Amino acid sequence: MSPARPRRTPDHKQFGLFPVAVTRVQALSPHFVRISLAGESLHHAAEEISDGTGDVLDAYIKLMIAPEHSASGIIDLELTENWRSRYLSAPPQERGWMRTYTLRNSRLVPADRVPPVEAELRANSEADLAVLDRPLPAGQVPEVDIDFVLHQDDAGELGPGARWAATAQVGDKIALLAPLRGNALWSAWNPDHSSQVLMLVDETAVPAALSIARSLPAETRADLLLEVPCSDDVLSNDVAALAGALENLPGVDLHWLPRTGNTVRGENLFRGLRQVLDLPTPLGAVDTATRADEDETWTLAVPQTGGKGQRYVYIAGESSVIKTLRRICVNEAGIDKRQISFMGYWKKGVAEC
Repeated sequence: MSPARPRRTPDHKQFGLFPVAVTRVQALSPHFVRISLAGESLHHAAEEISDGTGDVLDAYIKLMIAPEHSASGIIDLELTENWRSRYLSAPPQERGWMRTYTLRNSRLVPADRVPPVEAELRANSEADLAVLDRPLPAGQVPEVDIDFVLHQDDAGELGPGARWAATAQVGDKIALLAPLRGNALWSAWNPDHSSQVLMLVDETAVPAALSIARSLPAETRADLLLEVPCSDDVLSNDVAALAGALENLPGVDLHWLPRTGNTVRGENLFRGLRQVLDLPTPLGAVDTATRADEDETWTLAVPQTGGKGQRYVYIAGESSVIKTLRRICVNEAGIDKRQISFMGYWKKGVAEC
C-alpha cells in the first residue's frame, strides 16, 4: 500500500457547482446506503475526483438538495461573491438544502453508463478557469461514492439529505459543490509526521474513517473506534475490503462499537477511549454538558516540530459527543490540544443550513 500523500492547504476560493446523475444505489446496512454520482462536469473537479484516483481520505463536498417541487432536481446558482447569503436568505422550501458529505471513493467509469445531465458546471466568480482548458479522456467519466446515514431525528423524521438518499433512483439528478481542478480537496485529515493515530467517530464519520484507514502508511500504529447504531451496521463488505490492507498494517486495530439496548449516543466511544488510553472508568453517567469555554466545534490539529512520535487524535461526530471526547483526551490523558482535530459534523436537535 502506498502511503497517504500530504495534503495541500485547501483553497476555498476555487470551486464549482457540478451537476451529476445517480448511477448506482446500494443498501449497505439498516442505516447506511451508498449512492454513486457521475457526470462530465466532474472532469473539472479536484484531481482526486477528475482522475478517479480514489485518494479522497476524509474529503467532503456540499450536496445541494433541491426542493420537492423542482422538476430537474438540480439547484442552479450563480456563484458570485455573496452567493451563500443570497441562497440562505430564501426559505428552505423554496431554495432547497445544502448538506455536507464525505467522499467515500472515486473512479473513472465508461461514459455510456452515465445518464445524460443537461445542466452545465458553474464556477465561482473568483475561479481561474484556465485550469479547465485541457483535453478530456475519451469514453470515460468520473464517478464518486457518497455513504449516507439514514438516521431519524427525535420526532422520527429523516433529514433532507437522508430523505433524498432513501428515495434516490438511478437517473436522478442533483448538484454538488466541490473544489475545481488544480485545487485541494476540502479535508480535515492532517496527521503530519505522527505515526500514532487515535480515531473516534460516530456513524456520520464512519465513511471518512474507512476511507482514511485504507490509506494509512505502513508504519502507522492506530486505534480506530467506530460507533454505529446497531450490530448490523458493521459494514462487512468494507471490513472484507480492508482486511488485506490491515494485514499489512499490524499496528492498526479497527474497533466497531454498535449501540445496543438503551445505550446512549457516545457511550461506547467514551468507554472505548478510556480502555485504549488505560484510563479509569468513572462511576455513573458520563458528563456530556458543554462547558462555557467549549464553543468551538471544528478545530484542526497544529503540526508539531518532530511530531513523528506524537499521537494524532481525530474526532468527528455529534457536537456534544466530540467535545466530551476531547475533554477526556486533554484533561484525563494529558494530550496536547494541538495534537487533536475535532469536527462537529452535526448537533442533535439543530438542522444544518
